[in-house]
Amino acid sequence: MKAIAGSGILEPMSRAEILKAALDLPEQEREQLVEELSASLHGGFATKEIEESWEAEVARRLAEIDAGTAVLHDWPEVRDELLAELRGQR
Repeated sequence: MKAIAGSGILEPMSRAEILKAALDLPEQEREQLVEELSASLHGGFATKEIEESWEAEVARRLAEIDAGTAVLHDWPEVRDELLAELRGQR
C-alpha cells in the first residue's frame, strides 16, 4: 500500500511499483523475497538448501561420469525394463 499525499488514504501499489521497490532491496533481502514468493506458487519451488543439494548431487554424478566410474544405461534398455515391470504389475 502507498499513501496518497496528504490524504491519509492508502491505495494498492502497482506491480511496477512493487518491482521497483523490490529491486531497491539489498541482494540478500531480494533472495529472501524470491524464495518466499516462489514458495507461494503451486506448492512452492525448491528451497535454497534443496537447490544446493541437487547442485552437489549433479556435480557428484558428473564427476563419476568423467572418472569413468558411473554405471550408465542406454534409454532403450531402461525403457524396456520399465515397460516389462509395468506389464508384470497388471
